[in-house]
Amino acid sequence: MAAQVPDKIVLDGKLMDLYSNPLELYWLKTKKMRPPFVYTSECIRGYVAKWEIRANQLLLREIEGTYNRSFILFYRQAPYTLKKLFPKSKNRPVLAVWFSGKLRIPIARMTMYEDHGYDSRFEKELIMTIHKGEVVKVVTLDFVEKSLVVNSEMHPDLDS
Repeated sequence: MAAQVPDKIVLDGKLMDLYSNPLELYWLKTKKMRPPFVYTSECIRGYVAKWEIRANQLLLREIEGTYNRSFILFYRQAPYTLKKLFPKSKNRPVLAVWFSGKLRIPIARMTMYEDHGYDSRFEKELIMTIHKGEVVKVVTLDFVEKSLVVNSEMHPDLDS
């Protein structure tokens, strides 16, 4: 598997890479069938989701992908959007109540590139612990200083 195109996340107005895929848990937790996304070697999940942390909540803002839409005797590729997954949202951000886990967000220079999944390493990373869509803890891992800081503020290291 090649290095993967990551999801994106907006923190304090800044668009960043997200080395986690919270949407994958949606299909598992809800037992809904995962759409037949069209994938590439750079994006085996077939979509890129855009997230946001706002008021200590994880919100799904957008989905960009293509899926094989079934017709009576054939398939045709069609765009897959937030409105397709959550029609009642009317394209407004959706609180990720299905997700409990950790988000990995690189916030500094890459120190080691790996051509496999999300295995690359960075000088600093934010690790956010989410419980049912709510941010419960934010930790900064600093691999240069070899330190771990439990942040009292939401994400103070974004300017570094």
